[in-house]
Amino acid sequence: MNYFKHTKKTLIVSCQAVDKEPLNNVKTITLMAKACIEGGATSLRLSQVPHIKSIKKFIKKNKLNIPIIGIIKKKYENSEVFITPTIKEVKKLLRLKLEVIALDATLRQRPKESLEEIVKFIRTKHPKQIIMADCSCKEDVLNADKLGFDIIGTTLRGYTTETQGKDNLENNFEFIKWCTKNVKAKVILEGGVWDPETAADALIETDIHAVVVGSAITRPLEIVKKYLSIINKYK
Repeated sequence: MNYFKHTKKTLIVSCQAVDKEPLNNVKTITLMAKACIEGGATSLRLSQVPHIKSIKKFIKKNKLNIPIIGIIKKKYENSEVFITPTIKEVKKLLRLKLEVIALDATLRQRPKESLEEIVKFIRTKHPKQIIMADCSCKEDVLNADKLGFDIIGTTLRGYTTETQGKDNLENNFEFIKWCTKNVKAKVILEGGVWDPETAADALIETDIHAVVVGSAITRPLEIVKKYLSIINKYK
């Protein structure tokens, strides 16, 4: 499968649940992924090894052509980085033989190995593995592109101290457009897309490769909170 040809200008659905989230159950997440696939998702972004294994098994059993972006969320005491933060998590994902592995590519202090060391490890051991950089700002993006990531994701914009209050949609996708003009890697918009119209606008008006939507589709807890935050403004 040519991952980039398969996912060009399409919707990728992030289907995840961790820690104490109500849907953090292998069977539940697998059914959620099944629903997303039947709805037309061309690719999935998944986290945690048991969930990924179960969904991969479903995909294989049904002979489906659904590539996976895989991550492992793991918190360490000495770092804010928790998306595939060390080589230990990378090794677990590599054993799953996923089409894409994503990791935090911000310039924040990491719990163990540097970002450069992790990229070098992947490129040395598995040179054909597609890797995605979850970024938050221009500095992250330029550094990730320099390191040779295949995909730049805007996943962490608004989630770091430096980018609090910022998002991917402001000023008519200004940050997204900057990314597509300044890197060689494919750019995927992830984060802040809450309706189909915004997703379509991004795909049409910018040069992004694809758009990832997660919370607005697969996290009912966050969806309800979003509704109420808006409704309560009018009380």
